[in-house]
Amino acid sequence: MLRQVDLSLASLKVIPSEVLQDLSIESLKLDRNKIRSVVGISKLLNLKTLILSKNELTDFPVEIKILVHLQKLELSQNKVQTIPEGVFHFLPDLEFLKLSNNRIAHLPKDLASCQSLWYLNLSHNWIRTFPAVVLELSNLEEFFVENNKLRRLPAALFVNLPLKKFKATSNRLCEPPEEVCIGGLKQIRSYFQQLQSSEAEEEKRVKTMFLGASMAGKSTLCRSLSQGRVVSVPREDRTVGIEISKFQIQDFMFLFWDFAGQLEYYLTHHVFITPQALVILVINLHRYQMGDMNTFNDLVGFWINNLSMRVPDSVVLPVGTHTDCCMPEEVEAKKRDIESRIAAMLEQRRTTLNHFIRNMDDSQDSELYSDQLERLKEMANYSLHIVDLVPLDCTSYQEVHRLQDLMLELVKDEDMFPNVVKVLPPVYRTVEAAICHVTQSEELGAHGIMELDHLLSEIAQRDNLDKLDKDLLQDILRYLHRIGLIIWYEDIRPLANTVFLKPSFLITMFKMLIRHDLEQQLDHIPINALVREQAFKRDTLKWKIMFQTKAMLRLKAVRVLVKHQLQRLYPGYTADIFEEMVGQRGEDGKLLSLLEHFEICLKVKNAVDLNPAAHEFTPGTKWKATDNSQGNCYLFPIYLQHIQEVAERWAGDHQADLHVRTYCSPEIPEGFFQRLMVKACSFYRTHWVGKLMFLLVSNGRPLLIKENNVMGDSYIEIRGRKPGEKHDFRSAWDFILSIVSIIRKLSDEWPGLHTYLRTPCRTAGCPEEFDWPDMDGTSIVYDMIKEEVKTCETCCNRFATELLLPRVPPQAPESSQRSSGVYVTNYGIAAIGSQDINVNKHKVTT
Repeated sequence: MLRQVDLSLASLKVIPSEVLQDLSIESLKLDRNKIRSVVGISKLLNLKTLILSKNELTDFPVEIKILVHLQKLELSQNKVQTIPEGVFHFLPDLEFLKLSNNRIAHLPKDLASCQSLWYLNLSHNWIRTFPAVVLELSNLEEFFVENNKLRRLPAALFVNLPLKKFKATSNRLCEPPEEVCIGGLKQIRSYFQQLQSSEAEEEKRVKTMFLGASMAGKSTLCRSLSQGRVVSVPREDRTVGIEISKFQIQDFMFLFWDFAGQLEYYLTHHVFITPQALVILVINLHRYQMGDMNTFNDLVGFWINNLSMRVPDSVVLPVGTHTDCCMPEEVEAKKRDIESRIAAMLEQRRTTLNHFIRNMDDSQDSELYSDQLERLKEMANYSLHIVDLVPLDCTSYQEVHRLQDLMLELVKDEDMFPNVVKVLPPVYRTVEAAICHVTQSEELGAHGIMELDHLLSEIAQRDNLDKLDKDLLQDILRYLHRIGLIIWYEDIRPLANTVFLKPSFLITMFKMLIRHDLEQQLDHIPINALVREQAFKRDTLKWKIMFQTKAMLRLKAVRVLVKHQLQRLYPGYTADIFEEMVGQRGEDGKLLSLLEHFEICLKVKNAVDLNPAAHEFTPGTKWKATDNSQGNCYLFPIYLQHIQEVAERWAGDHQADLHVRTYCSPEIPEGFFQRLMVKACSFYRTHWVGKLMFLLVSNGRPLLIKENNVMGDSYIEIRGRKPGEKHDFRSAWDFILSIVSIIRKLSDEWPGLHTYLRTPCRTAGCPEEFDWPDMDGTSIVYDMIKEEVKTCETCCNRFATELLLPRVPPQAPESSQRSSGVYVTNYGIAAIGSQDINVNKHKVTT
């Protein structure tokens, strides 16, 4: 029997001598301690597994070379910089090696001696040149090298080794480009296969995003640059949603994405904002008021903050417009004021991060927070590069041309844009050119929608592409999707066979439902458009009331709105395209599938204040649920108002509530809470929603989730009722953890966002809070929290730990710990088999 010793989370600084005397040990876990050096480990000659992750090691433990039977070694999340030669030569049985999250720049050559090695993790290190010794590991199946500084990967890695899993994202790759690596091993191998048969080509392409508040002049600037002349954009022609265009400067291709400034549209920006882009932040200097923090926040601070969270390694070029409406000395003063405030923002962010890092480092129980600490240190390494503000008179093409020269100068800087040059097989460019030709053909139509097989047959008719197979086409489409030239959501089942050759059409479809003037759009639907959908003018009034009070639209209202705007914008659209995009009855179209996928709207089947379970029942007959497909509604949280019903059904906070806060630093990102609402409500069918809070019910247990987004004190509060019995604590905490899991999954999309969990002290008026440990998964949280009692340092009161943190009380029946009624999903934990329990006698979803 394998002799195992687990000393994880034991606050150790050295390995206990009694452990080193036990020569029978075959597995030793020492992770999450404070060990700085490993001495005496060589005595454990039978050791096969050694876990030293999440300690404070700076030197690689050389004594390990004596452990000749070692099969698994984990040293992740330490501070190791170098690995000396002559260690791995003595470890021929080593199969699993995890060295992630260290400071390693090179690997020793004798690693090649480990021919049994099938797993190697070098992620989050300082590797600049691919370590050639890896190519000698003939049995390597899983290799991870994300978050290093690699520029190129060798073809031999994918040709000669039996790799089954591989990740290399967040490097500086030009060969193969990161957009190819994201496609996985199959696409990478295809990429190198194409390179072998032809000479590589370099491509220089930069996604350029124009951001800023409404009426800042983004569209004027964008169109003037792309058209090579001053273009004046009327107020009524301002951007609604996003506009896309292309512009060539010398040998660089710029893909312009012009984002609308109204907050209603910002909810959809996360779908299209990507890293490795040039961000042009357009600021209306005429509107900017010196000394007024509100105008700074609206015109500058909001955008800088969200960029810091969403794409924290971006290059931002602030452009001050409307200088023709300002005096020259006023322009210069506003430029200095904006730049100083931006610098203060960035410094404050650095100070706050360093404060968090120091606090965790100095904590007595720092080993409990090693994952959080590592995340903070990664964030501290990000650098939002903001260049000096450029004042610009958009009515002068000479000044617009000056901006063009500056843009070119920026993207040529390899330190700022390490990924701008991409090495591609010629077939990629050939297929792209063929797709552009198809896009411009009259047969395609303004919508640019084409099924995958049809696109393949069209492209195969072009010169040199008659042998193009579907697999290669899909690889190239993935690449073109990731750089923003086309849109193909292969992972969304209803859209897997549909390619949007004109992204602007899909974006236009988005903005038909996500727009600042949607209520006015309902007012302006003509009678003939209503009649065609078998609706009446009085229906628009009902739709408007539902939209105003519940932020919901019936499917019929969606169909009328979209059809009316399609007729106006795309007179040549076909009925098939309309049905395909919008759907009918209980079936979602592609537009609504996308909006649901990106947590922008939520399908709601029961939109009335009645209990849908209360159907008429006749004894002796089988009970059947009513078909609600005709009553499908779609909730758009961005339009929600303050609805008192949520607070009324919750019926007030209780001092005894289980109460958790997820803090967000620097703040809760715009649209984050709305997306959390959609995702949570899609898991739990019994719910009520409002602008700043929503209520879920599962197995008769209510849970309130509230947003408190105040600068310096931003958090999402999760509050549930205290269980009546000890054996109910597990299911109560599982319910809370399901929401925490969704929050954590969503927060991964904001690399510059720091989230952490705290539970307020249960003593009324006490400001103290209890920190949560790292949370790798639900079971790990329960395992990590071992104390039965917690003492507040401020009020000195003692509390049972299960009242503050996820923990099963002692002596709880074993069965209660197994029947939590949850399952793990991509977003964490969601209730299954839950009964829809009525609250206040009614079950509704509004």
